[in-house]
Amino acid sequence: MNVDKDLEKEVLTRLLHAHPNGLGKEVLDNYRGEKVVASALASLQDRGLIHHGHVTLSEAGEHSLNLPIKLSAAGVEAAQKLDQQ
Repeated sequence: MNVDKDLEKEVLTRLLHAHPNGLGKEVLDNYRGEKVVASALASLQDRGLIHHGHVTLSEAGEHSLNLPIKLSAAGVEAAQKLDQQ
């Protein structure tokens, strides 16, 4: 699935500015819907930008989140670059 770059930037920025413990269910708040945001989080996890194991995919193809969601070191770096643009 192609991830919307604007959504990805929004999610990374929100995680960058989140409490050090990460974001809970509020990370899903977006007009595009929870499923789209969960898919974006899965893409970020696949690329190593959020901690591994926080997004899983069920046999039915539904994403499940293990909250809180936190950026990895690479994710912080990527989010900082986007935040400066």
